[in-house]
This record gives sequence, C-alpha cells and structure tokens, in this order.
Amino acid sequence: MQAAIPTPGKRRIPLSFLLAGIAILGAVIYLVFANTQASAVYYMTVSELKHCTTCTVQSVRVAGVVKAGSVTRNDAQEQISFTIFDGKQTLPVTYSGVVPDIFRPGIQVVVEGHYGGQGAFNAQTLLAKCPSKFQSATPTAH
Repeated sequence: MQAAIPTPGKRRIPLSFLLAGIAILGAVIYLVFANTQASAVYYMTVSELKHCTTCTVQSVRVAGVVKAGSVTRNDAQEQISFTIFDGKQTLPVTYSGVVPDIFRPGIQVVVEGHYGGQGAFNAQTLLAKCPSKFQSATPTAH
C-alpha cells in the first residue's frame, strides 16, 4: 500500500485579516485626505483677495510686488509693515518674524496668513522670490 501524497491546495486568507486590512487602508486614506485638506492654502493675487468673500475664514497665500517707499521696520519687535501690489490694487501687510535677506522694494513676495476683509493682511509666512541670476545679455559694441 502506498501512502497518500497530499496535494497542495489554495490557502485562504481568513476573513478577519481581510477586513482588518481594508479598515487599515481606509484609515490611512482618510488621514491623508484630512491632513491635505487642513493644510491646503489658496493662492491668489491682491485683486482676487479683495473680491473674495470667503477668504476671511481661512488662511490664504497672496502674491504681489513690494511697493517702493512702503517698508517700515521695527527691529526691536522683529516686525515689518509694507504694501504689496499686483498692478491693479494694493494691500498693506504686517509680518512678525525673520525677514528674508533678499527682501526689498520691487521684489516679488508671497505672504501667507489671514485677512479680515479690511485693514492690513496679517502674515505668518513671508517668502521672497529670488531674482534671476541668468539674465539675457546683449553684446555691446566698443
């Protein structure tokens, strides 16, 4: 008599493992989505911010150029006030914190913070766009 040789069969994954895996995957997707929505910040121009009716309840990013003659510094409190414009409208900005080295009138900046609808924009973040070092040069005749 010969011994019966066991035939390899399909291994089934227990239902509890499958349900646990789906629950974990769902939780990860939810956390990624919730975190992304909480940190999503809208980016707009000064004109768009002035016409926005829902921007007073959320954090926004606004881009503009620092207006010449508008920068006032209070070094004792590490506070700076300035005005940005987008070619159409202006927006006064107040910021407390470290100011980037390249910050000056005429440079493009992005400020992130809150706007109450009137008065100054309260910025928590100030980013200055680095001017391009690679500008096209035209040869001059000597």
